[in-house]
Amino acid sequence: PKLGTKEFTVPASLADQCALWNKYMHKTYPALTQLELTDIQLTPSHMYVPSTEPSRDSTSYVHDLVQTAMSTGKGKNKVMHGAPQALIICSSALRVVELVKLLRVVTKRPVAKLFSRHIKIDSQKKMLEEGAVDFAVGTPNRVLRLLRDGDLKVNRLKLVAIDCWQDEKMRVVVDMDDTRSDLFAIWRDVLLPASKNPDYNFKLRLM
Repeated sequence: PKLGTKEFTVPASLADQCALWNKYMHKTYPALTQLELTDIQLTPSHMYVPSTEPSRDSTSYVHDLVQTAMSTGKGKNKVMHGAPQALIICSSALRVVELVKLLRVVTKRPVAKLFSRHIKIDSQKKMLEEGAVDFAVGTPNRVLRLLRDGDLKVNRLKLVAIDCWQDEKMRVVVDMDDTRSDLFAIWRDVLLPASKNPDYNFKLRLM
């Protein structure tokens, strides 16, 4: 789909979601060779498949999808500070706030709001260090920095959801000039390498 002119639709099939992701990743890294792009591409094996697929037509789709990542298991999935079970990456602070409100009914723990607008990173680092969270919602730049600094952890992570909501200018996080470089850096530099660790069990999903 050509963004900025019409409604953006997330493909239903995981293979098509991968193709869409890889298309915009190629656009973000035009200097990479095809071989280099192949090494970092998203494949269906990286994709999140819930035990029960929520209805996309439902107004509670985001809530229902994220809830499938909740676990009461112990062992490697024990509660750790700064280690959510689901991470949602959004295009803007306003969208983060909107989704945080939706997710508060799913968990008794605070939902981490991770964006730079009016919130200093030190306060977010402190919150992640001191508290257990089930869900984190943030913008690419702040999420990337917290991941790289080690404040936001992936050891309990099950779902990384890329929120493909369109803003008033019909823009989407995968193709916005001020979000896409950080978004794909999260995948290339942090999530993809971590996905090769057998102790981690997270998957990605466009929504």
